[in-house]
Amino acid sequence: MEFDIVKEYCNIIKNKLTMGEYETALNNAKKLLLYSPDNAEGYYYQGLCHFALGNYEDSVNDYKKAIELDSAFAKAYYNLGVTKYYLNKFTEAVKNMETAYRIFSKNQDKASYTKCMESIEFIKEEQGL
Repeated sequence: MEFDIVKEYCNIIKNKLTMGEYETALNNAKKLLLYSPDNAEGYYYQGLCHFALGNYEDSVNDYKKAIELDSAFAKAYYNLGVTKYYLNKFTEAVKNMETAYRIFSKNQDKASYTKCMESIEFIKEEQGL
């Protein structure tokens, strides 16, 4: 069995996020990106860390970079939408979530596209869009 450092960093980051150790998770995301600077998943996890720490603009930049590296990264689109919501950019939030919805639908990920649709409907109703 071959050791996959990218996979190991991703597992560490996920575990640290789950435990609420956001700074440690962020430090590991940065290490992952030093090792693999074109890794879309690394930017995605870094975005999750920044979001958890309340650094929404940094989170937006990380999700955008993840999407730039992988244009079909549905989770990055969805979380970009969530972050835009927190920044009171509701129309942009809906657009990002609609893109995630289309990708999740194409991939037949019913749980994820259902979550997207519920989020979109919530924002539209809440904001009168």
